[in-house]
Order: sequence, then structure tokens, then C-alpha cells
Amino acid sequence: MSPRQPKGNNIPTRRSSIERRSSLERRSAGTRLERKRFLILCEGETEEAYFVGMRTRGGPVLEVANPKVDHLRIIEEAKRRQLVDDYDDDDQIWCVLDTELDSRLAEAMLAKAGPKVQLALSTPCFDFWLLLHHKDHRAPFQTAGHVEKALKSAVRGWTRGSTRFGDFQDGIEVACRRAKAIDSDGNDHMRNPSSSVWKLVESIRASAGE
Repeated sequence: MSPRQPKGNNIPTRRSSIERRSSLERRSAGTRLERKRFLILCEGETEEAYFVGMRTRGGPVLEVANPKVDHLRIIEEAKRRQLVDDYDDDDQIWCVLDTELDSRLAEAMLAKAGPKVQLALSTPCFDFWLLLHHKDHRAPFQTAGHVEKALKSAVRGWTRGSTRFGDFQDGIEVACRRAKAIDSDGNDHMRNPSSSVWKLVESIRASAGE
């Protein structure tokens, strides 16, 4: 019996497009295919475009969404979807968020996430993760706007609304190395600058056999 339908209720429940697509991608003739699922909830369209670009044929199922709500509500939405959607223990639930140089916000996000939701945090912002694909930068940033300016200087033609994964694809491995050189375990979330997005990226790539 589906967890969405109380016992005795014969009214069919409409499944979301994500659920229907996942079901088709992961099952064939009633047999479950071995494709790990990643639910990735993003804070902005830049992050969304990057992770949509990481989808590969035959690789893990990347369900990427930008709920367009604040940090803590994004985590709440991730926890809600984890409960109502058909996720296995091997599947992963991630939220890609910025600390915005606010330690209280970072602490609140970590507390809200709990054991089921994993956080990929960037300080000051996700743009720093993108910058690491092109430049090994260690000096602190005063604001997220300064990171955006540095990224525009490193990637000609880049704007927040026109992020193309192809502009960063060749630098993924070096970006992971640079991020780990700054914070080797990805837990020093308020280090300025830093990003633990490498943990999510490496997990996706490992699931794809890269």
C-alpha cells in the first residue's frame, strides 16, 4: 500500500512528474534498475543549471530543483520530499546553500538538516565553488558580490542567469582538489572562502563510475 494513500481510500493519488520520471528511469519490466537517486535542492538558478548539466545517460538520477524559498525552508522541503517520495537508503538528499558569511545561519542550517539531509555549503556563496574550476583563490572575500566579480573576471561572458555547465566541466577535478586543500573534510563551513560542494560532486561522479 502506498504511504500516500490511507487504508480504505480508493481515490487515486496523482504522482508528481519527478516521481513518474524516476519510476520510468529506474524500473524495467517490474525490476528495479541499479541507478542511485540524488535529490538536489538549490538556493538559486546558478546552482540549478550547474547540477542539471551534470546529468549523464546511464548515470545516477539527478532530481534538481530550485524551490525559491529561504535557506531553512529549502531544508524543510528536502525533508518533506525524503518522507513522501520513494527514496532508498542508498539514495542521497542534498541541499546546496550559501552561508553568506553568517555563522548563526550556518549553525541553524546544520541543526535543521539532521541525519537524512546532507548540506553542500559555500562561504560566502556558490560562486566560489565555480571560481575554483578556473582559479586557485585563497584570500578572504568581504561579500558575495566580490566573489561574483572575481568569477566574471575568470570566465568571460559568465553571468548569474546564463550559467553553462560546459564552462566548468573540464575543471571539476581541479576544483575538488583546490576545495579539499582549503578544507580537507568539508566541515569548516565558516572558513572564508571555502566550499563543501566537492563532497556532493565527488559522490555523483563516483555513482556514475567516473
